[in-house]
Formats: sequence, C-alpha cells, structure tokens
Amino acid sequence: MVKVRAVLAGLMLTTMVTFAVPAAPALAAPVSVHVTAADVVAQQTTDPGPRINPDDNSKANQEKTKSKIVVGVLAAVLAGIVLWGRSVRRKKRKASS
Repeated sequence: MVKVRAVLAGLMLTTMVTFAVPAAPALAAPVSVHVTAADVVAQQTTDPGPRINPDDNSKANQEKTKSKIVVGVLAAVLAGIVLWGRSVRRKKRKASS
C-alpha cells in the first residue's frame, strides 16, 4: 500500500512539474501598421447600443423567475424520488438479511 501511494505521489508530482514548466517562449513577429486617410472611420453620432424598454425588461425578469421556480420544483421532486427509492432499498435490504 505504501508503494502504491509513493508511485501515485510521484506521478502526480511529475505531471504537475511537466505542466507548470513553460515550453519554449513564443516569439512574435514585429507588426507594422500603416494608416491612410481612407482607413479613418467617422465617429458615430448616435448611441451604438440597443434601447431597452422597461416593460420588456420586467417581462423578461418575470419569465426568468418563473423558469427558476419550475427548475427548483423539478429538482425538489427528483431529490424526493431519489430519497424515497433509497429508503425502499434500505428496507428491502434489512428485510432480506
């Protein structure tokens, strides 16, 4: 058992050292940028982002809340089924032994 632990510890240490040591550093080629008058873009005068209607926002929040409630109820039902199944199995195991 001690040998297995030592081998596993050695493998873990080797893996960690292998991934921790960086490989050869990547060398980037120099980049030159040429800007001409045709490349310059005019500034926008209007707001670039979308306009959000507060009514739509509240409706989206209500839908999100509703979906969270549905998911929560489903999770509770599934957890109940699992716990009930475990108790049934435990009772059968006690009765058979």
